[in-house]
Amino acid sequence: MTFMIILGTAAGLYLIILMFRLASIALPLYAGIGAGLWMLGLGYGHITAIVAGLLLAIFILVTGRLLCAMLPPFYRGLVVLAFALPAGFAGYQAAKGLGGLALADSPALEWLGFLGALTAAVAAWRSLGTPNDDCPAPDAIRAVS
Repeated sequence: MTFMIILGTAAGLYLIILMFRLASIALPLYAGIGAGLWMLGLGYGHITAIVAGLLLAIFILVTGRLLCAMLPPFYRGLVVLAFALPAGFAGYQAAKGLGGLALADSPALEWLGFLGALTAAVAAWRSLGTPNDDCPAPDAIRAVS
């Protein structure tokens, strides 16, 4: 029984970490879902709407990463801010929803939501705003084109 409690706790913490990591790509996710719903509203089929939404989300994510690789720091900060704001909103909703399972509606729940928003926004900022080995260098991009 103790082993199951330990595994359940580890699995729950992993799911929470995964949820906040996924919140860092909230902008492409929102845009892809919006494009898919818009295509459905225009009368296109479900497969077409899903593919269009997926392609738009991938395009926005790749464009954001390439802009972060090529732009100077000020403009990179603006691009990362565009990704961090929806991530903060998603983190707020996720933390407040999870906290609402254990807490009554109180100021503590709002603070928990605020901390979740801050955590998700920082995760988005770090995933796009910091140069890493996965992100191509600007010289390498110019050499290819």
